[in-house]
Amino acid sequence: MTLGGAALLAMAGCAREPEWDVAVVGAGVAGLSAARNLVDHGFRVIVLEARDRVGGQLYTDHSFSSVPVELGAGLLHGADVSTWELVEQARVRTVPVRSDEEGTAPIALSVPPRDDESVASYLRRLGVPQDDWPPVAVDNEPAERWSATWMYRNGVFDWWSSPRQDFRVVGGYDQLLGPLADGLHIELDSPVRRIRLVGSSAPEVELTVSGRGRDRRVRARRCVVALPIGVLRGGAVSFDPVLPADHREALGALRATDVLKLHYEFDRPVFPEDRHILGGEDEGPVFWCVSRDPEIVVVWTAGDRARELLALPDDERFGAGLKALGEAVGEKVPVPVRRTTHDWSSDEFSRGAYLYVPPGAHDAPAALAFPVRRTLFFAGEAVTGENTVDGAYDSGYVVTDDLRADL
Repeated sequence: MTLGGAALLAMAGCAREPEWDVAVVGAGVAGLSAARNLVDHGFRVIVLEARDRVGGQLYTDHSFSSVPVELGAGLLHGADVSTWELVEQARVRTVPVRSDEEGTAPIALSVPPRDDESVASYLRRLGVPQDDWPPVAVDNEPAERWSATWMYRNGVFDWWSSPRQDFRVVGGYDQLLGPLADGLHIELDSPVRRIRLVGSSAPEVELTVSGRGRDRRVRARRCVVALPIGVLRGGAVSFDPVLPADHREALGALRATDVLKLHYEFDRPVFPEDRHILGGEDEGPVFWCVSRDPEIVVVWTAGDRARELLALPDDERFGAGLKALGEAVGEKVPVPVRRTTHDWSSDEFSRGAYLYVPPGAHDAPAALAFPVRRTLFFAGEAVTGENTVDGAYDSGYVVTDDLRADL
């Protein structure tokens, strides 16, 4: 992996061939898989990442304790998702952490939803008891804020009722980034502030990159933008000319939820010996015991509850998490040895946790997936509507398979 290195020449208005075939904006999983696919097919690729690390919202903290903790994404969702090939390439070990081997009874969807209908209003119209609704609020927004049409078209209702098992990567999820990033030219601390299409019949891309004490220009024949929906919506990157109306409307329609993960290390056991997960009912917190030696417990919550806690000062936020944990285990828990968290909502390179598709926004991901003049491509959650690591990984390959068809 090349981090930093050679100076990039500012070549705006120059007739020379661009130095790069493709510039990838963002070194999260979607951006890395896009670059991996292109480089493996012989293209010259530069990856521009605003942070001082790769991985985006896959963020493993190795400094917190003797056991790594996941401040962002933490699980492989299923025994057959595509990211298992990265597990094999990285030669890492996994352990199951949650299992639903039988699933639940599928919801009988006798008629399709209306385009502007929420999941809640749709299921009420069908007479589905609320206890049988998909528990989307456990790790995202409540059913009232989800597009029923998007979930219906993409098989998400069936996904929630299907048997599945989740897995954790022993030693840190970030080990899966190694095979993706190996040999790529990655410029860290390089936020892209402007993406400009240059030329009419066969446009190229000129990117304005800040950081390192100066602005510089990077030119490429194509560009893949793999940024979180919160960053795209927030206008941190400007486009010249402005994006087409369909793209702008799609960005305006999609939203990012908020998630809070509070990590505590204790000097004695606090979790029941026969359990590794508690809670998750009635949109309440979920509690994970991610290590027994040392005892590390995660308090997880999303949506409105996460926003309530994020609005508190740090000490009160951690105190509220401890109180909830004590109620879950049935006894007062001791003062932790240490604690940590990451506020994705205030992180300027994230601006929220991950995407959800509100009512009426069911066509937004497809609109963003349509390339701008076959030169500017989007990848990741914004074009899939998904919020999993495997979804991001798959998206990078799908988008660049399309891109390289006419490069």
